[in-house]
Amino acid sequence: MAIISGPGGIDLEAELAAVGVHFVHAPGDDTPVALLEAHLGPDERQIRAVVVAEPPSPGDEFAGMGAWHVNARHEIHFARRGRGLLQVQLPEGVASVEVIAGDVMIIRGAEHRYLPLEAQEWVLRHSGGADADLGAEETGRPAEPWPTIA
Repeated sequence: MAIISGPGGIDLEAELAAVGVHFVHAPGDDTPVALLEAHLGPDERQIRAVVVAEPPSPGDEFAGMGAWHVNARHEIHFARRGRGLLQVQLPEGVASVEVIAGDVMIIRGAEHRYLPLEAQEWVLRHSGGADADLGAEETGRPAEPWPTIA
């Protein structure tokens, strides 16, 4: 995880944590058990899905997970490979974070959007019962252009 940009004059990692976003870099092929135990209940730690998020077609980058949204569940996702861009709404503005292979992304109720920069494989887990989905709800925040990163 690398913070790309955000409002000036603040501790971005602390502000991300304050709105419910935390990253841990854990090279391997899955989330370390200690993180699962710290963030999800015993009946919530199972893998919900393994997916490959592909970069969207031009014009689709603001739809689905690319739209500003809040999920009803607490998420803990492991990036096995690839790169993506996460944006999180902070009280002071927007923080942009590059997510790379080996990153564990923990989101607890934060308003965010995500853009795969290349095919990115994710191991997905979240709170809620065995049949629960993430419960994504778009916030209606207007789509601004995604920042460009190298």
